[in-house]
Amino acid sequence: MPTFPERLRSFMTNKFLRARREVRNRFFVPTETFAQEIKKAHGDPLKYLAWRKANARQYVEAVTGHEAQLVERFPAIAQKTIGDADRILVHSFDLLGSGPFTPHDPDRAPRPSGYRPIDWYLDPVRNLRFPQKVPFKEWKLYEMRPANADVKYPWELGRSQHFATLGQAWRLTRNPKYAREIFDQISDFMEANPTGFGVNWTCTMDVAIRAGNWALALAMTLDCDAIDDKERADGYGALFDHGKFIYENLENTYEVTSNHFLANVIGLHFVASDFIETQQGKLWDGFCRTALECEIVVQLNDDGSDYESAVPYHRLVTELFLASYRLAQAQSRPLSASYGSRLASMIAFLIGVQRPDGLMPVIGDADDGRYHIMSRYSDWNRQDARHIYAPAALALNRHEWLALADTNGLWEAAWWGLAIDAVQSAGAAPPDFRGLFDGIGVAVIRTGGEYLAITNGKVGTKGFGNHKHNELLGFEYHARGVPLLVDAGSHVYTSDFASRNRFRSTAIHNTVMIDGVEQNETNPEWIFRLFETANPKVERFEEKDGTVTYVGSHTGYERLEAKATHRRSFVYDRASGALRLCDEIAGVGEAALRWHFHGAPGGTMEAAGGVLRLRNKGVALTITLPDGLLAKVAPSHYSPSYGVIVPCMAADISAILPLDGRPLVFDFSVESDA
Repeated sequence: MPTFPERLRSFMTNKFLRARREVRNRFFVPTETFAQEIKKAHGDPLKYLAWRKANARQYVEAVTGHEAQLVERFPAIAQKTIGDADRILVHSFDLLGSGPFTPHDPDRAPRPSGYRPIDWYLDPVRNLRFPQKVPFKEWKLYEMRPANADVKYPWELGRSQHFATLGQAWRLTRNPKYAREIFDQISDFMEANPTGFGVNWTCTMDVAIRAGNWALALAMTLDCDAIDDKERADGYGALFDHGKFIYENLENTYEVTSNHFLANVIGLHFVASDFIETQQGKLWDGFCRTALECEIVVQLNDDGSDYESAVPYHRLVTELFLASYRLAQAQSRPLSASYGSRLASMIAFLIGVQRPDGLMPVIGDADDGRYHIMSRYSDWNRQDARHIYAPAALALNRHEWLALADTNGLWEAAWWGLAIDAVQSAGAAPPDFRGLFDGIGVAVIRTGGEYLAITNGKVGTKGFGNHKHNELLGFEYHARGVPLLVDAGSHVYTSDFASRNRFRSTAIHNTVMIDGVEQNETNPEWIFRLFETANPKVERFEEKDGTVTYVGSHTGYERLEAKATHRRSFVYDRASGALRLCDEIAGVGEAALRWHFHGAPGGTMEAAGGVLRLRNKGVALTITLPDGLLAKVAPSHYSPSYGVIVPCMAADISAILPLDGRPLVFDFSVESDA
């Protein structure tokens, strides 16, 4: 019999589908253009612009009139923002591990103003250009891309997340060159990427994130006299066309909805806000509000985690849900109390899994996903989620989270339209914590700088497994605030199938592999699928007298000839960080066992006899191996963010042993010493 949460999700999904049908039946899908809609709702574009200037529709508009106070309170951040904007003016970008690059279009000449068109089709890492102006419905990535070009690079640039920095620079300096750049780039983009043509229209998620960032930038520059009415109307016309495209090409036709569909909804919600007086704007707004209430139930586990089973994607989804919550709040049309409560649980999850150094563990996939970037555009840390804490604390009235926010978070909160005059932040370390997030299958024990995170969760996204890794009974271990054993990360997606499959494989995680077989089945050609075969289970998680015991198992190897099972227990002393790790392998017949220990970047690792020694930033770690096992240390890689790999060391321990039905027991002792 389905559980109550399952019944609730089913009800919400059906409710959403019914609501969407009702919306479409009530208002036939409109075909009117921007000009036609504006004429009906406002009379003409000039009257629309007058209405738009007189009615704040985006939360960034709340900053107007308070810029001087921001500069006075955050002089270093303000200066950094202006410096970032200056780099954007010369089209210098650094995205997805690319390093600095300047994408000037080789096919289009500079404009008389001196503006040089951007190459919106470039993979700067491989210096390859995607074919131009292909109709989006005819696009076939693997057949049409040049060589192994990575489509995420033009998509990432096309999201226009740098527009917020240009808008901030305009507001802080009143120098029209920053506003001018926004409109030049909108015109440039639409010239190179007419609606529906080219790679920047092949993924509605990226269209929607671009639309949301354009909506904010247009709002931030409404009072710039250097932009004439025709340019401004053209900008809003392009934004309207984005809204039509999103609504007509929603990514909800797959087996399940995911962060893609959610991004569609959030981007459309922001576009709808600017056209709320039009028939289509009203239609989009009603659809988005219904979809938001549904998706925050469908896409969240009951523990507050994103159901795609990847911590970095949880950050993206949290930011998306928070953005629409704040937009509705700023419009005095708040979303439901239930929505707010579930959103708060998402922040609690981020705080719960936070490492002592303030960063996220890179559990599952990571692709640097954000909605808008309001601080440190050029060098924000891709493993950091703390920029969300201050906006969430103020929007959700949870001021206790402010202690964890830093000045960048408060700066962000101001641009989310939240009052920060009487607010202080401390940038404090996360509080001590012990908790099990059973929906995503992550247990965390954090005491000061001592940290253990254990992963043993089901394949996410209702079994689709698009962003899940084979990391069952793997773990991260930190001591004195220093990472020592870590999850290896994600690296890249479509540009390198071999690397994609390596970084999501059992072999690169801190767990046990048997007979070289994956815990959950994979197909090397299906790089966004895992097939649930492991049935992970948490058997015990408790604390007594400062010692935490976790016992978990999975059945992923029962499909082997040996019909093996893996059971692992962690006995962890919270004060000292001492860890006893015990593996039980049961089955029948011969089995090739392989343990993996992945060291943090910057550290050293060496094996001598039955001991493995690691050192990083002055902290030493000793792993005493079970009798008869020897470790082999070799160079490996760690990926902190998309497209980036850095060197590290890793150890593997191999043994071929007979199984007779009784569990073989392997005890490891893990101790740190500063």
